[in-house]
Amino acid sequence: MSVKKKLVIALGSKPGADIPHGDAVYCANAAIGYYADAVSRFPSVVSVLSPDLIHPKERGEGVPNRETNVRQWEMIVASRPDKMILTRAGSFEMLKKVLDEAGFLSPVEAFSAHERRAIVGRISGCYDPIVTSDFFRLPYRMKIRYVGSLTTTFLKRLLDRRTDCGSVFRPSTGILALVLAIAEHGRDADYVICGVGVRKRHDYLDVSNSSQRPLPQHVFADVKVLRKLVQRYNLFTTETELAPFVPLYQPRTER
Repeated sequence: MSVKKKLVIALGSKPGADIPHGDAVYCANAAIGYYADAVSRFPSVVSVLSPDLIHPKERGEGVPNRETNVRQWEMIVASRPDKMILTRAGSFEMLKKVLDEAGFLSPVEAFSAHERRAIVGRISGCYDPIVTSDFFRLPYRMKIRYVGSLTTTFLKRLLDRRTDCGSVFRPSTGILALVLAIAEHGRDADYVICGVGVRKRHDYLDVSNSSQRPLPQHVFADVKVLRKLVQRYNLFTTETELAPFVPLYQPRTER
């Protein structure tokens, strides 16, 4: 008698996500609130969260996007995952107290930058800073920024190897949620990534107004990590923009 494979979902906050029902869902940032109805149908729910989304300073008077920040905070506090994992360990005790005072009941853990780097590297083979050939397609001014940020990371790590790197050179919370799912459920499960996109990477490669554009946070690293994960695990997606390098998920009739 064959054993049915687990189906594990990594869910981001991109609008219009097509979310198959599965055995577990790992929600990145506010996805646990934006897709609360779909998430509630999963027997196992993990919230993977940037600490910025729950830090009190992001809800202070005069803060840009304060209303959005407050709404996200309220959704997060109202959620009831089996556990929450913070993507950075700084100010952990303070943030845990803030959650406790708001009535959040689920267990909370945190990864240090060094631990996050280690688990992404172990699962995907990509250790930050993750450098990609996208560098050569950037406009000249952005090449200078890229090299400057990379140099800063290496100089800081000469003093402390546990120092975090810039967001250009490490994966997003959505991809980290996928990595954590794989770390827990292993090679025998199927994984579907939903609500995570990389289409904005094309905006950063546009030469118009390049001197005013920031470096693309996470996008290049996300694509490289996904390409590696596809080679190692049973990974699929419901996002058409990921289809060039991740197979589209075909629903199973037996489920």
